[in-house]
Amino acid sequence: MKKLDKHIKNIIKNEQLIIIFFVIFYFVSSYALVYTSVTPPKFDLKAGDVATQDIKAPKDVVDVVATQKKIEEAVNAVNPKYDYNENIAKESYLKLVDFFNKLRDVRKSSETEEKKLQDFKAVSPIGLEDNDVALLLKIDDNTLINMESVVLSTEKAIMARQITEDALPTVLNDAKSVVESSDISEEVKPVAVKILSSVIVPNMIYNAYETNLAKKEAEERVQPVMYKKGQNIVVSGEVVTQQQIEVLKSLGLLKGSSKIDYGMIIGLFLILGLSLFLSVYYIIKLDKKITTKKMYIELLCLTGIFYLLLAVAFKEIEPLLIPAATLPMLISVLIDPYIAIMIDIIYSLLVGLMVGFNQEFIFMSLLGGLIGAVKLSHSKQRLDFVKAGLYVSGVNLVSIVGIGLLNSNDIISVLKSSLWGIVSGTFSIILVIGTLPFWEAAFDILTPLKLLELSNPNNPLLKKLMMDAPGTYHHSIVVANLAEAASDAIGANSLLVRVGAYYHDIGKIKRPYFFKENQLSGENLHDKISPDLSTLVIISHVKDGIELAKKYKLPQQVIDLIKEHHGTSLVKYFYTKALQNEEESCEEESFRYPGPKPSTKESAILMLADSVEAAVRSIPEPTEENIKNMIDKIVADRLNDGQLEDSDLTLKDIKTIKNSFLTALTGMFHKRIEYPDIEPNQNKEVLE
Repeated sequence: MKKLDKHIKNIIKNEQLIIIFFVIFYFVSSYALVYTSVTPPKFDLKAGDVATQDIKAPKDVVDVVATQKKIEEAVNAVNPKYDYNENIAKESYLKLVDFFNKLRDVRKSSETEEKKLQDFKAVSPIGLEDNDVALLLKIDDNTLINMESVVLSTEKAIMARQITEDALPTVLNDAKSVVESSDISEEVKPVAVKILSSVIVPNMIYNAYETNLAKKEAEERVQPVMYKKGQNIVVSGEVVTQQQIEVLKSLGLLKGSSKIDYGMIIGLFLILGLSLFLSVYYIIKLDKKITTKKMYIELLCLTGIFYLLLAVAFKEIEPLLIPAATLPMLISVLIDPYIAIMIDIIYSLLVGLMVGFNQEFIFMSLLGGLIGAVKLSHSKQRLDFVKAGLYVSGVNLVSIVGIGLLNSNDIISVLKSSLWGIVSGTFSIILVIGTLPFWEAAFDILTPLKLLELSNPNNPLLKKLMMDAPGTYHHSIVVANLAEAASDAIGANSLLVRVGAYYHDIGKIKRPYFFKENQLSGENLHDKISPDLSTLVIISHVKDGIELAKKYKLPQQVIDLIKEHHGTSLVKYFYTKALQNEEESCEEESFRYPGPKPSTKESAILMLADSVEAAVRSIPEPTEENIKNMIDKIVADRLNDGQLEDSDLTLKDIKTIKNSFLTALTGMFHKRIEYPDIEPNQNKEVLE
């Protein structure tokens, strides 16, 4: 037992590893396909070349050179920031007052002119040339008073201004003009100007911090020069500039460029990773059984890669030519329509990314794929596939026309584009029908088309059943009708049940005459053998049927129906006969089928239809009341025996199934009109 558990764990572990491998393989493959599609081509260009084609920006990009130029202009336009220092003006004024006070003191002294000159130069706060000092020492008092008044008033007026280093020359010219226009003596005007020039200085102190802050704010206000996605960077026929080369280099669009677009790599990784996560999450929430079936995971991965390859091939010709509905229709037929809808949404966006988010394609893919998945969700014949293709083409056409009219007034061009939608729908259904046998065979998936092939009377195994066991063949046809009607009534897979009913008793081909329906002569071979042996022969038709089904390569779902159609039920006739014969080794288990019990609704319906048909056929007078009682008895017997406990059938389903059986069987055994015999002479009279 421990070895068996270990073996099972190893199998589960291996399956998990295979699933992980397929998921990684899918992710890497899809990443490579999408990345190569969204990565723009590279160009062999240099400054001064003439462009041979338009080069558009694959994404929003900043023109670094132009932006830097704007920043420099904005920064250079910022005026320096200064702080006004009122102390400078005070110091300047006090310096002048001190100058004139000392000048008067020296003028009053009785020293020689030479001595006065030397004494004044020693104490003067303002440096002047000797001839200028000599002039100031010899002028009369009135001239000095006038000059002092003009100089002080001029200094006060000028220093009240905000004087910067750059403005100083202008300010000094203004001071000179004031002096020149004053009424002081002409001979002292030049000296007055020199005095003012020595005390008029900048009173605005440069503030480096505020200036740098203003420059930074100006830099931040500059809007980057952008090339928007789809905008021409280079126009065909123009000479390529160095500035354009820098933009192309920043985008990695030049050959030989080693620049890696990490943004694109990470962005695509996130999008594909999120898509994969949401797909798995959706599938788990929708139907946990699918995640336990390794083949479904493998199928989703491979069909996804198959569709992306189609998209890469067709998009180079025309994006609207991509057979967008192929994948959702395949998934709807092979797995589940709800999963197909989810797949349709995700791949419409992914391939939309590959074709530059072409609006017409995205809407065509979303809506066309949706109608395709829905129309094929209950397909039972090839005509359903053709109808689905027509619906997809129609929806594609309307989608393209609708989006086209929103974006353009050129109706003729829009109508021409819409023809691609019809071609896309046609390609989609051709690919679905053409590749469906491959997916069926590769993953052993039972599709409606495969079931239709199996239900063909010309199938070799059915022909063998008809020829070797005609009674069993007829029984199987009747059981198929009963089971199909019941399946339709409760919403089960009626086509699968019908096909399963056709093949459920193929094991009887091996020993056809041991079964009542094939005993045409009336001789019963079981009368010559023991009940134990008879039971062994009867039960073995299930095992023989499984072997034949595998030999003729019937799908596993059909084999499961063959295996489960008797469950572990008791062969009552021979068990009762053995009890009557008072055989010593009469254990009930020896008279039961090996099972397993029906595990699906379809398998349970087949069991009930098989048992009911055989039982009703044995009723001497098959009236509606007798048929109803027999159906109730058979169903109750199977319920009490626990045969339906694993099938997920509800009590409401069972009631519906019984009503369906009653309706069908009452129609089969209805009373016929009894026609009276016609005497020869009467016949003659009628003819006459």
